[in-house]
Amino acid sequence: MTALPKIDGEVLIRSSAERFLQAFRQRVRAGLLSGQPHPRSHYVVSDDGPDHLVVRAADWLSAINVGLNRVEIRHVPPGLIRYHVQYWQWAQYVLGLSGGLGFVGAILLLTLDVRGYIARHQGAMIPGLSSDESLLLAWVMVVFWGFVWPWLLISLHKAPLRRFVTRLIAEVDVGPASPAHR
Repeated sequence: MTALPKIDGEVLIRSSAERFLQAFRQRVRAGLLSGQPHPRSHYVVSDDGPDHLVVRAADWLSAINVGLNRVEIRHVPPGLIRYHVQYWQWAQYVLGLSGGLGFVGAILLLTLDVRGYIARHQGAMIPGLSSDESLLLAWVMVVFWGFVWPWLLISLHKAPLRRFVTRLIAEVDVGPASPAHR
């Protein structure tokens, strides 16, 4: 599993390429995520052709909402849509937020006498661990939540994002909605 913020996939559609791409353009104008206008669903078509469409988040709120920062859909005959989604802005938000919290946690652990505090307040110690072990655990938590977790989250975001894009394509498909995800 790679942590790069991008996914690719294919979905079968019943519509013709022209009808599907026109319906997708209309969905972008109406509100890409739910088909309704919403401040966190502001997307624009940035590239358009007879067999492809590129949609991007128009603002930061939309970019960090679900991670559809740049969506490229391409019709591949017969009746197949190939998609490529990049979510670099979403990933930057996750990395920045977690990294900021990790940085603050590290600064606090380095500047405050945490070992002394744990030794003076036995309730702050984790049962069964010494002061040094409790301090080590605090460092492990700061490193994990600040600098490891965001990369795991970026990887874990792929599956729900893939399901969401597949569902979105099925909703936009003007034929009966029964896409087969391959």
